[in-house]
Amino acid sequence: MPFAMAVGSLLPASWPCMAQLNPFGSNPNVALLTDEDWRLVWEDTVSLNRTPDAAAGETRAWTDATSGNSGKLTLTRVYQSNGTTCHAVRYAISFPGKPVPQEYNLDWCRTAAGQWKITPRNE
Repeated sequence: MPFAMAVGSLLPASWPCMAQLNPFGSNPNVALLTDEDWRLVWEDTVSLNRTPDAAAGETRAWTDATSGNSGKLTLTRVYQSNGTTCHAVRYAISFPGKPVPQEYNLDWCRTAAGQWKITPRNE
């Protein structure tokens, strides 16, 4: 099973999994995300994926006043894969003192059971 699929199968359980498994890769800036940041990222991801008839361009934004970190999630594409709805989501995360937001792209697909899971990137 590809790593992204394995991570995706665990993420719907709870937001702490997202922080522990880090779907954004090995960028050292990701280590600057606090538990609260991860909670906010997770809440916005769930909100975006669960929006009925979500369309490309929809966004969610979060700010953690304590850490100073903030981010924006943008639904860049809605598509079908193997008969299921999928969302391509761009995560732009800003860190204090860093001039440019860090961008990460993840694809999420809804399972037959209604859960959203990270899937291999579909360009």
